[in-house]
Amino acid sequence: MSTQTTAPAWLGLVVTTLKVAVGLLVLGVVFCVTANVFGRFVLNTSYAWAEEMSRVLFIWLVLLGAGLGSLEREHVAVTYFKDLAPSGLRKALNLLAITIIYVVCVCILLGFKDLISGFTSATPMLGIPKTWLYSAMPVMAVLTLIANSLALIDLLRRPAS
Repeated sequence: MSTQTTAPAWLGLVVTTLKVAVGLLVLGVVFCVTANVFGRFVLNTSYAWAEEMSRVLFIWLVLLGAGLGSLEREHVAVTYFKDLAPSGLRKALNLLAITIIYVVCVCILLGFKDLISGFTSATPMLGIPKTWLYSAMPVMAVLTLIANSLALIDLLRRPAS
């Protein structure tokens, strides 16, 4: 988080917790996939639970990782033309990017609300409620909204150069 100057103290705890969670999710995915490979090639059987659980863990891994990447400002960006632009235009482009991210996150949150209204389905093997599975999307959106808000504060506080 070296580029964030306005990050509140609690954010460090959130980032550390997310790093631990993502690490545990990676270990879970590796375990499930390894168990299934061992089962298939050594025991000549396939574990449906391992395939299903690895999919669930991977979805959470990717979306929590995306939220963590947002908080640490580690997402890939093509900034060649923006870096060539004069400072006023560069600030306007940054504001446009922040606005687009806000719109996308709000759409995700509103879409999730519509998605789970009356939703009672579960995964076929383990019976994991799909609302829990799909909850990774709003968690990622909230993390991204926090990161986006911090980026907006930094942008507005930054002196014109």
